[in-house]
Amino acid sequence: MTGTEAGGAPDRIELRGLTVRGNHGVFEFEKREGQDFVIDVVLHTSVSRAAATDDLSETIHYGELAEDVAGIVENNTFDLIETLAERIAEHCLSLCAHVEVVVHKPAAPIRRAFNDVSVSVERCRVESRTEPDSRAEAYLSLGANLGDARDTLDQAVEALDRHPGISVERRSSLYRTAPWGGVEQNDFLNLGLIVSTTLTAIELLAVAQGIEVACGRTRELRWGPRTLDIDLIRFGSGADEVISDTDRLRLPHPRAHERAFVLAPWAELVGDTAILTPEGRRPITTVLTELGDQEVTRITSP
Repeated sequence: MTGTEAGGAPDRIELRGLTVRGNHGVFEFEKREGQDFVIDVVLHTSVSRAAATDDLSETIHYGELAEDVAGIVENNTFDLIETLAERIAEHCLSLCAHVEVVVHKPAAPIRRAFNDVSVSVERCRVESRTEPDSRAEAYLSLGANLGDARDTLDQAVEALDRHPGISVERRSSLYRTAPWGGVEQNDFLNLGLIVSTTLTAIELLAVAQGIEVACGRTRELRWGPRTLDIDLIRFGSGADEVISDTDRLRLPHPRAHERAFVLAPWAELVGDTAILTPEGRRPITTVLTELGDQEVTRITSP
């Protein structure tokens, strides 16, 4: 399958032989001691505009790509290199529409002599199956409390807006919020985004999760510290709002009405809209008032 057959471009940007130390494998000693993984990435994308302008901003920065991929390898722990390859591919699809990823595990614990073990995946972005000008509006809630949280949130917003199927329409102020869920940890920085997208809800969620992974997100402790958290709260509106209750996707977010850090930025962006609660649809400001014991402080303007 060629790039043009996959709906992509005939040009390619290739990053091969990226060697990164990681802790992936089904055995405990692999997770404890780690080993080197070798990554190959091929991005199918047009470079014609960059070639014509000689402008780095018109192409994919392969130095940044290398750091993003290395971060996924270093900051996560998976049993299978299949999962690692999939996560890298998900991130790359935020940069282009067609990607090939190979993860090599040259030190795999195999008793026989061998040269290499690798898993290859090829993924194409699933484009919207609606008309080209048909877009849905969605609300995303972002939070972080590890590292330089403010910078991480800025990078996440930029990554979302760079995706060809996503446009960031409105960004809330930055809020400082007390941790939610009873886990001792630092305060969070939170913000909300209204985006318009040609993606489906499940595709938008996948892009968000790919950005989380690229920023080092792990899911080891529920409600624990986060390098980056991106939650899809609502997709569509009115008669077109998506209602879903599956293991992969629950919409509207089932606990949004319990979280002031979700509602405060949302109310700033949309005013007194009605949101779904166990008691039916209620004004967002009314629900937020009932959560007055939760500490949420606006610290910057949008």
